[in-house]
Amino acid sequence: MKKLSGYFFVACMLSVVLGTTSCSKKGDAGPAGATGATGAKGDKGDKGDQGDAGSASVIYSDWMDASYMYDSTSEVYFFDITAAKVTTDILNSGVVKVYMNFGTPSTPAVSSLPYSDEVGTYIREYSLLGVIELLSNGNPSTVTDANGAKRRQVRYVIIPGGEAARSAKAIDWNDYAKVKAYMGWKN
Repeated sequence: MKKLSGYFFVACMLSVVLGTTSCSKKGDAGPAGATGATGAKGDKGDKGDQGDAGSASVIYSDWMDASYMYDSTSEVYFFDITAAKVTTDILNSGVVKVYMNFGTPSTPAVSSLPYSDEVGTYIREYSLLGVIELLSNGNPSTVTDANGAKRRQVRYVIIPGGEAARSAKAIDWNDYAKVKAYMGWKN
């Protein structure tokens, strides 16, 4: 009887070992099952937190014609833009940018000021209380080309200071296309 129970134990162990080693996951995948029914729509989620302030307080002008005048005393051309929104607060904590469209309204070629080219022409801007003054060593007044399209129009953007030294998305304020996209401007 002792011998029989010894054989029985060995036989059980052998069948466990063979059963364990003969099972593997190396077979072909079975066919995909049918798609189940769409479940019921879930409950509406909680309302999210208030987002950061947008660009609602940013002020920008339409494109405008620039008519520079020559100042023989300083030997520069100048053009003044009346901008009542350029306040002491803006000058101390905000940003005033000026852009010039060297192209046309339908094919813009926009550059931020100050501007200079390889032949030494420059256009600079100065922000003063209620005025943005543009100065140049040439006459960059708005012109109308042979097709009737205006070139060298200007626009300004006033960005009030929001919060000192916060880490906001880095914007290259000298790249008009990036500023336009960031601010969501249409024209």
